[in-house]
Amino acid sequence: MDPGSRLTSSATTDHPADETVYRSILGSMMYLMLCTCPDLAFAIGTLGKYSSNPSTEHMRPAKHLLRYTSKTRHVGLHFGPYAKGNPPTACVFSDADWAGDSETRRSTGAYVCTISDRRPNSPHTAISGSSKQQPTIALSSTEAEYMELTQACKEAIWVKQFLTDLSSTATPYKCEASITIFADNQGSMALAKNPEFHSRTKHIGIQHHFIREKVTSQEVTLEYFPTGDMLADLLTKPLARDKVERLRKNMGVYEV
Repeated sequence: MDPGSRLTSSATTDHPADETVYRSILGSMMYLMLCTCPDLAFAIGTLGKYSSNPSTEHMRPAKHLLRYTSKTRHVGLHFGPYAKGNPPTACVFSDADWAGDSETRRSTGAYVCTISDRRPNSPHTAISGSSKQQPTIALSSTEAEYMELTQACKEAIWVKQFLTDLSSTATPYKCEASITIFADNQGSMALAKNPEFHSRTKHIGIQHHFIREKVTSQEVTLEYFPTGDMLADLLTKPLARDKVERLRKNMGVYEV
């Protein structure tokens, strides 16, 4: 999507668009997203909110998405290469765009789970991910990032169990004792590592403190990751073209 674009539902009454065509576009794009194109997740999630009553204002970015997929037919999801004797392991990148929805002021949270063999500059490959609008309004960017860390933690625990099952067979995958979750917000990381439930977090839903328990039990490890290189940033907001291409490649989607 174009950087800085902000869609609203108020435009639906001005110039309505064909619902069937609009939904067909999103359905086709969703198939690609689930199979090989994780970079489409944010755009599909954003456009999907208007599928019941789209307008020409919403159809314009939908067609833009079609042109994007047409021009990126030559890119695909790659696995490896991995160093011999150094089996790939999993890690999760978590990010959130605070109050990104101009109408509801809810934040968009996203995570990307990748595998790599942990060598310096070794390629990462996305194996799962999510881009969703958070169910409640976050009062700060720290709170939005903290809430998304819980979703990333749940995915990390599932992937850890999945790799445990694979490691019992003759596969090259490796299960670490603790899966690393990378975040770019120091405040949310400090909140997750703080065992005290102080007054500033009383309003946060109990489920979102799940991450704090898992950090304490050392099932997951939190590490800081620079904002400019955060892979999950691609799934939270419209970005400039050069950054989209760079993060997409770092996610394992590049030219065949």
